Amino acid sequence: MLFLGHAGLTLAAARVIEKVMGSGGRQRPGGRMRPPGPIDYRLFLIGSMLPDIIDKPLGGVILKETLGNGRIYAHTLVFLLFAWAAGLLWWRRCRRPGGLILAGGSLMHHLLDGMWRYPATFLWPLYGWGFPRGRPEEWFWQWLAGLLHDPSVYVPEAAGGIVLLFIFGQLICRGGVMAFLRRGRL
Repeated sequence: MLFLGHAGLTLAAARVIEKVMGSGGRQRPGGRMRPPGPIDYRLFLIGSMLPDIIDKPLGGVILKETLGNGRIYAHTLVFLLFAWAAGLLWWRRCRRPGGLILAGGSLMHHLLDGMWRYPATFLWPLYGWGFPRGRPEEWFWQWLAGLLHDPSVYVPEAAGGIVLLFIFGQLICRGGVMAFLRRGRL
């Protein structure tokens, strides 16, 4: 999946979660906590792309000769667990949800990529210390072919693009662009 699918669908999921849970940081009946305040959607956007921000340059440029794979360390369950642990630690120490929001965005990235279908990568290092070899020079053509011919690629991209157009269209109409840029509010 590419940028529009990851960013748009993650923003939509975050918006639904915020609406379902509410905001304000108050205790709900039954003991569940609400989020501590409005969600910073900028962090969800970054988290939705974080595995690719880490792995594409690392596996496709820096380790091109040895791995050549854009889905390596940040596309693993180990990375997700580390991100959640760091987010929880940040939450406990500082009472700030930013780390958990980044981890949530990364979780959405893994779900949208369907990483469970690639156990040698997702469950690394259980299947060994290496990663499947790839060919970065073919990435562009594979992405283009997927966008043109594969519904599992072009449908989420189109849906994510529509969500992004809708959300940012609303921000522009309401004059909320600066609130989004400064505080991550939608």
